Amino acid sequence: MTTLLIDADMLLFRTMTSLEVDCDMGDEVWIRYADIGQTRELFWDHVAAMGKQFKTGDHLFFWTGPSAFRRRIFPEYKANRAGMKKPVGWTRMKRELLEEETSYLHDEIEADDWLGIFSTALTDANEKHVIVSGDKDLDQIPGEHHWPWKEETSWTITNDQATRKFYEQILEGDSTDNISGCPGIGKVNAKRIVDKLDIAQPVECWKEIVQQFAKALAKKEDKRCPEEVATLQARLVRILRADEYDVTTRTVELWTPPILKSVNGSLVSD
Repeated sequence: MTTLLIDADMLLFRTMTSLEVDCDMGDEVWIRYADIGQTRELFWDHVAAMGKQFKTGDHLFFWTGPSAFRRRIFPEYKANRAGMKKPVGWTRMKRELLEEETSYLHDEIEADDWLGIFSTALTDANEKHVIVSGDKDLDQIPGEHHWPWKEETSWTITNDQATRKFYEQILEGDSTDNISGCPGIGKVNAKRIVDKLDIAQPVECWKEIVQQFAKALAKKEDKRCPEEVATLQARLVRILRADEYDVTTRTVELWTPPILKSVNGSLVSD
């Protein structure tokens, strides 16, 4: 039977924002409210509809924690999101759904990490599953994907596409998470550069990524080590796999570039 791996934060957010109501109380006073009962019903309706589509009753909910490991290596991670409001009743509904036996939350990691961890583990075990998320970052994970509100609701990511997406995000960064990427590259140039890479040659791919950082930093007269900057970006954008997180000890195995060694305190490739 297929298991639905559900980005629960994203599904709940989508559900709740669709049901919020603005109400004019008079005297220029407006309030925004939500019907928790209606929210609960619609959330489970969405889960049931996807279960029916994929002919399964198996699902797992994954939730985002503080992503402590990313903040340890980059304290400014998601600093630009400070003060962002959640939908009305968010804390109440999330607390309720976290009580489900199928819910997973750890402080160290985020929902998309959970999805990557479980998806790669199930792939290794040859067990059918579908990643349910509209987060573009999940295209780093090979396999079957689904999100009902995308124009293309279901799609497949190959190993080649997943690896290229990872390299693209190192260069592009992620402005929503305050990850800068390679200065001056942007989305279009990142894809153009990565499209030319031979994914079968990971060392050469990494050397090209580092070279892009070297050129960009030199142009800005930035004296930082290009490989160290690129490695940090990679660790921030990478969606974790099964062999990169110990669920029992809650420890992360940080991504390491191919053939990495230390020379005089700096990280360089052979």
